[in-house]
Amino acid sequence: MPAFGAAVSLGAEEIEFDLWPTSDGEVVSCHDGTLERVSDGEGLIFEHTLAELKALDFGAKFGEKFAGLRIPTFAEILKRLGGRTVMNIHVKPLPDGPYDPAVMKKIVALIRQYDCSRHCYFMLERDDDIKTFQAYAPDIPICVGHDSARKWAIVDRAIALGAQKVQFFKPYVNQQMIDKAHDHGLQCNLYFCDDPADVARIFDMGIDTILTNNY
Repeated sequence: MPAFGAAVSLGAEEIEFDLWPTSDGEVVSCHDGTLERVSDGEGLIFEHTLAELKALDFGAKFGEKFAGLRIPTFAEILKRLGGRTVMNIHVKPLPDGPYDPAVMKKIVALIRQYDCSRHCYFMLERDDDIKTFQAYAPDIPICVGHDSARKWAIVDRAIALGAQKVQFFKPYVNQQMIDKAHDHGLQCNLYFCDDPADVARIFDMGIDTILTNNY
């Protein structure tokens, strides 16, 4: 939450975050699916209840001043920042199969509850998940993410799926892919770049949005 708040206060046009379901059907945000690097807990996020996750310290490993931070729920992010910036919502794929439809519906319902449908889009990696979210929320744009089994097919996948955006994953991007995406009306994200000189080169290639850890 401090990072999101800092980005918005500095004028970032978008923030990006990842969502995971908890074992009791709630929705939380964390980049990692495992707890060891980011908290004082162990195991997989989606194998814990919300109460168990809220008992963990998600700040101390990133510095003394962050000690005591708790994992944010999706609702808490929407309540604090909904409508103040565009949200690139990366719904992380589960390793053991497709998302629980109830969790998908809950994610969409929370966006509706906080009136954020016009201020967000879903970043999804698996074609089946994309199709399901399109069925639940056809008005919320879809960004097609990297598929390690089809590294160079992201633009063709997005066109076939009727998506609105693609999110390239370095180094699997070239000028031809960017131009083809734009020719089909797709907005182009790049994950990620923190070097200012490289950012300038990437914008010159026509990338619309760069994800960075250092805005």
